Amino acid sequence: MRLAEIKKLQIDPETHAYLLISFLVLICSLFGIATRPIEHLAFLWPANAALLAVFLRFPNLNLKGGWLGAFSGYMFADLLTGSYFTLSLFLTLSNLISVIVSLFFIRFFNINYKYYNTGFTFIHLFGIFAFAGCLASAAFAVFTLPNVSGSFMTKANLWHDFAMWWTGEMVNYILVLPLVLAFPRQKEIRHYFKNRRQRRHKATYYLPIFSILPCVILTHMFVGPGSLLYPLAALIWVALTYRLFTVTLLNAFVVLMSYHSLTQYYLDQMTGIDSATFISIRIGLFMLALSPLILCIISQNRNELFKRILYLANHDSLTRTMNRHYFFQEGENRLKQAKKLSFSVIMLDIDHFKRLNDQYGHHMGDQVLQQFVELVRVNLRSNDLFARIGGEEFVILLWDIDPGEAQYIAERIRDIVEKTPIYQATGKPLHITVSLGILHREAPQTQDLQVLINQADKALYKAKHLGRNQVVLAS
Repeated sequence: MRLAEIKKLQIDPETHAYLLISFLVLICSLFGIATRPIEHLAFLWPANAALLAVFLRFPNLNLKGGWLGAFSGYMFADLLTGSYFTLSLFLTLSNLISVIVSLFFIRFFNINYKYYNTGFTFIHLFGIFAFAGCLASAAFAVFTLPNVSGSFMTKANLWHDFAMWWTGEMVNYILVLPLVLAFPRQKEIRHYFKNRRQRRHKATYYLPIFSILPCVILTHMFVGPGSLLYPLAALIWVALTYRLFTVTLLNAFVVLMSYHSLTQYYLDQMTGIDSATFISIRIGLFMLALSPLILCIISQNRNELFKRILYLANHDSLTRTMNRHYFFQEGENRLKQAKKLSFSVIMLDIDHFKRLNDQYGHHMGDQVLQQFVELVRVNLRSNDLFARIGGEEFVILLWDIDPGEAQYIAERIRDIVEKTPIYQATGKPLHITVSLGILHREAPQTQDLQVLINQADKALYKAKHLGRNQVVLAS
């Protein structure tokens, strides 16, 4: 079969969205129906939260086909389990309104949900879900379903049904939505498995996970109004230790176990379902789940900000190489730890850089520095130190290397810089050259890095004196 014929057989985006969304909603709805007591709302209904999360995470599915697939999934699930058509129709509309209203307010307030884990975006999202989408869905349900034959809702219990629907949806959203939004992307998963051997943690790293289990057991053994607080300390520990997706998994596990224990306890204690008790439980579970998520996001943002500030403090703002202070700090630490490791210091200086700046302007000079750094960096190893210590002067510390390999790297850098043009805004190529001086030591005879750099600098000066664009080895 030809390639053109295969492409013709590919499913169009609308059909693709319909099939995926209808299957997702059908499975989630059947799961929710399985948790539904006779003539009552489901204790857990993940379909609405999952639908909204998928539309947010994958906007290419938010099409007419996707919405039609959602409608079909809700309807099929109810009809397959013996519900009346009219009742299924209004239940489906109630569920869809939750998603529609939430998406409307997300766009109305211009919330960038892709950055849910920064600033107050997460709180704004859950404010919309809890006090817009869930409220609208509950209001539509209680004003329509009591008028439908075969409905489990009655006009005499409007407040009870409204509160149970609303708080139930709040719990559904706090459980499902963070799981889908925080689920790692393919690039992150590949990066994790690629570097998993480098991330070996101590046994103490897993203590927060193990602390969760006894808390859940205590919730099951000593059930009561205060049992919601049993896992709180463990969840705070988890939030301060792990990444967001891990926190969402553990959070969901704790909330589901606590929900199950409390529900069974109060159902056994009562002949009927007391609305105030279950409303209180669900609001408590919502707050229990929300707190660790917010704390984890705040902790991650703080850590990322600290890393960014530390990086900016230790690196040159133009070239992103190490600055002089950080290079000396890292280099001297390596010299102190060295025993029999050989190393090389390479000084680099771009030839006639001042003349280039005067002729083409400082903007072009900055562009030359940036592209020069990229040419050098691709020829270095991951454990080599590379820093800018002056205007056009750079230094490299090659660790655990023999003299021949160090000189080969220096010559390769000189050659590639000479042969690689740097294009100006007009498209005209500009050629530069670099002079290099090398100092090699089999073992550090001194721990003063500045002394070693001075010796390499003398070799660099000799390279300049001999005509530039060459590598000179220090005697």
